[in-house]
Parts: sequence; structure tokens; C-alpha cells
Amino acid sequence: MSTRPSLSASLSTPWPVTAHWGEEGLEIGGIPVTSLADSHGTPLLVIDEEHLRRRSGDFREAFPQVMYAVKALTSRRLLQLVACEGLQVLAASGGELDASLRAGIAPTHIALHGNNKTDAELRHAIRAGIALLICDHLEEIERANAIAERLGVRQDVLLRVIPEVVAGGHRFITTGDSDSKFGLSMGSGQARVAVERVVASRGLRFRGLHAHIGSQILSPEPYLTTIDTLAAFAGHLERYVGVSSDVFDLGGGFGITYVDEDPVDVHLLAGDLLDRLSSACRRRGIGVPCLIVEPGRAIVGNAGVTLYRVGAVKQDGHGARIVAVDGGMSDNVRPMLYGARYAVAPAAPARRSESIPVKVVGKHCESGDILADGVEVPASLGSGDVLVVAATGAYCYSMASTYNRTPRPAVVAVRQRRAEVWLRRETYDDLDRLEPHDEREEEEARVSLRR
Repeated sequence: MSTRPSLSASLSTPWPVTAHWGEEGLEIGGIPVTSLADSHGTPLLVIDEEHLRRRSGDFREAFPQVMYAVKALTSRRLLQLVACEGLQVLAASGGELDASLRAGIAPTHIALHGNNKTDAELRHAIRAGIALLICDHLEEIERANAIAERLGVRQDVLLRVIPEVVAGGHRFITTGDSDSKFGLSMGSGQARVAVERVVASRGLRFRGLHAHIGSQILSPEPYLTTIDTLAAFAGHLERYVGVSSDVFDLGGGFGITYVDEDPVDVHLLAGDLLDRLSSACRRRGIGVPCLIVEPGRAIVGNAGVTLYRVGAVKQDGHGARIVAVDGGMSDNVRPMLYGARYAVAPAAPARRSESIPVKVVGKHCESGDILADGVEVPASLGSGDVLVVAATGAYCYSMASTYNRTPRPAVVAVRQRRAEVWLRRETYDDLDRLEPHDEREEEEARVSLRR
């Protein structure tokens, strides 16, 4: 058992576990965030390392096997941290696989998913010796088998199936319904054909079933239904194909608090799922598979906050207050893409000032570049002040862009009054690095500009 306090009973707040408003305003990891903004610049993603460690420990203690979903946030130090906390990792692309290997994650602790893996990605994964390859469709099975045979290995695989369970906080992040772009249909017989092809292959070994039903899920019911569906299909496979499923991978999607959401307690959820798994398998006369889960957002989401520096403060044509910050949709596209809501607060100590509702907008050349609307801030908030947006640890930096040629922010982890840069701030030189350079042409251009 871990000696660290569990976070499961205190997740009704969007703020990290060490967040505290003191005499110097908001502190995380014992450091005033205004000092982080001053020393590292803004926008800045701040990660509470203690929150990460405790949350990883909660999942590790609750479930038989846990794989951190690399897509939520990727950095070498983060991957090393979750590995040290006993988690394995799930990559969803060749780039995430490469990042995991570069971070020193053992290949036997890596799984690779993806609905359109290239031959190069399959070859990289199989040659590296990853633990599980999650196959998405029939044609991929044939290509993976051919690659494994050429390499002279037998690759363990899970098959991604569609459980026809609809769940998630937005239609763009539901992944388990019948029209999903992911996986194999069970009702049409497609999934059974896929299992038979894996069993008949010489380069692949069938290990079990994978399903993912959506993201930001706040109820256990969709997961319980998915377990029933997987158990029924596994029973069918044992009876008619003669193959057992050693693994059920239930995916991730566990919801967190952004504003006022009430997430499911991890330990209670795990107890419910494991009980249902046992009873569903017993009812069908099959062995109980190992249950794998893939949290990403649930590990890192509430561990992160984003610091912005206020620039312009003005009123629109209706008299509503607009507060413009030095970031926006380039570092957090989720409000524009999913209508995501966030808690926003000033970083400085509370002032004797009335609160007023404002619209917090970004600096980008888009009318839809709105981070939050109707949030209450002190009426005295002005240019140069720092605003903090909670719960930005997941799917903000990983979905960041360089729109308007805007460099991506730095990522800094804090713990016990120490700050460590996990990802440095991107620069204009970084943005220029993909341009082909001809020194003679560049000198001629500079001369022309001086004329």
C-alpha cells in the first residue's frame, strides 16, 4: 500500500492537490505562481508533481494493470515519473511510441493503439518488442502478421472491438458507438473473423479484447455495460472459435472536475468493475481476464494549471467586460472544439474589490478564440495581472498549435518549493527550423530590405 494520501476523496475541486491561496496569492508545490510567471514567462503550464504521483498511486492500487495514455500529455520527465509510480504506457501513434522509448520506458511496458497505423509504425513497434499491439481492423492484422513473420517474432495483440456503448462529454469524444471510426463490429461478425485470422496467423498471438467508449465519463454504468458486452463476446469466442481472452482492456475516459463535475471515486469504480467482471465471466463459464485501464486525463488533468498575463481590458458594444490574455486557442483549443468549461481565478492575493463577470479571450485572429465566458474576477483586474486556468494538464499542450506563428508555452513541474522545466518554451527560431535555408538568397533578401 502507498503511504501517500489518496486523492479519490478530494477530487470535487478542479485545482491541484497542493494548490493553496496564501499571502502571495496562489501557491502550487509551495511556490507562488506569480513568481513562476515572472521567471518562466507566460503562457505557462504548471504541473503539480505531487498530484501526479498521488493520482498514479490511486489507479495503481485500484486496478490490476494501468497504462498511462500518453496522448493526454507527453514529456520525457512525465513518462519517467508515471513509470516510477508503477504505470505502463499506451501510445496512440508512432511519435508517442518513439517518445516513450526515448524516455527509457521498457518496450514490455508499452502498448500501441491507432486506427490507421503505417507499416513503419507497425515495424517500429514489433521490432522494439512492445507488450501489446492493439489491432483496429482486418487489413492491419494482415500487415502486422507479415511484418512479425519477417522479423521472426510472435507479437501479442488485442483486438479493438465496438461495444456500441455511447458515453462521453461531447459527441467528438464518444468512441464506442456503432458509427465509430475505431475498431471492429461484433454484431456483423467482423470481430469474430478478425480473431480467427489472428489465431490462424504465425506472427501474431491473440491475447484478448480492447474497447474504448469515450472520454470525460462521470458514471460507472457505461463501463459496466461494456464489461458485460466483452464477456458475452469472449464467451462466444471460447465456444465457437476455441480461444480464450486473457485480457480485457477497458480503455480510459475517466472524467475529472473542470468546474463543478463530480467524478467517480477510483477505488469504488474499480471495485464495481472487478465485481462485474467476475460475475459476468462466471455467468458465461469463462475464466476471468486481467483488466487493464488507460487513464490519461484522470492522471494529469487536474495536476495542471495554465498561467496567462492579462493584456487588454475593455468593453464590447453591449458593455460586457473583455479580458484578453497572452495565449488562447493555440495552447488550449478545447473550449472552441468541445465547448469545454474551465475555472478561472486571479493568481494574486484577493483584493478588496467587487467581482464582475468577464469574457476571457485569447490573442489570436479568430472571433471564437474565447477561453471562458461569464467568469467572476475582481473589477480591479488589469493589464499585467496573472490569471490562472485550472485543470489544463490534459489535452491542452498535447493539442497545442503554432497558429498565428505563436510559439508553444513552457511546461514547468513543481514540488516541495522546487521548479523544473519539463518542456522549454518554443522560440521563433524553433518555428523557423523547418524552413529550407539558402544563405546566399537570405543575404540577398536582407540587402534588398536595406535599400
